[in-house]
Amino acid sequence: MFSFLEKIERPPLETGRKSYQPIREAEYISDIESHLALPEIDSDVAKALKLQSFFYSKYGELAATMQANHMALVRRIDTGKKNLELVAKLLLEGGKEYDSLVQVVPGVLRRVVVPPVKKVTLQVSMGLQMEFGLKEAGDFIIAEVTNLVKQKLQLEHDIDFLQDQVSTTELNMNGLYNHGIETQKRFDLGGCLAGIP
Repeated sequence: MFSFLEKIERPPLETGRKSYQPIREAEYISDIESHLALPEIDSDVAKALKLQSFFYSKYGELAATMQANHMALVRRIDTGKKNLELVAKLLLEGGKEYDSLVQVVPGVLRRVVVPPVKKVTLQVSMGLQMEFGLKEAGDFIIAEVTNLVKQKLQLEHDIDFLQDQVSTTELNMNGLYNHGIETQKRFDLGGCLAGIP
């Protein structure tokens, strides 16, 4: 029933893009001296660290949002799969009445008699519900689940990309911090002339 899920692939990225969402790419600071010489940094390690810390916190906020969105997509996919199973069962029953168990509250089930069903009502958007025949409902749910799985794959790609940016920013912060400590040690050991080559 869910074999269509295995065939779903992540849509390709647009040319020149590394993520689906606009995520700022972190640049690794390989040469700290050159980075500190930039006009916006003005040879101030604290300013450079503050900038990297700002990016780090923004990445953290974005990661929290993306994780919440990911969990919501997983729940919606699971709901779609359950709805598809129900439509398949209704199709299998062929318009006959059958007994079923319905969960009233968690842990409490009730036996019900399901009358013959030929049409179902599905929520197609936030404020819109439509009535479908069982076959059309199954097709609609498959299309919706397919779309949700594609969104989930895109989001997982962006979460991986974001984790790379967080790691790069952590490396930058570590390098800048260590450089600041070394500079301070040189200054403390040899006075203000220690930093002059």
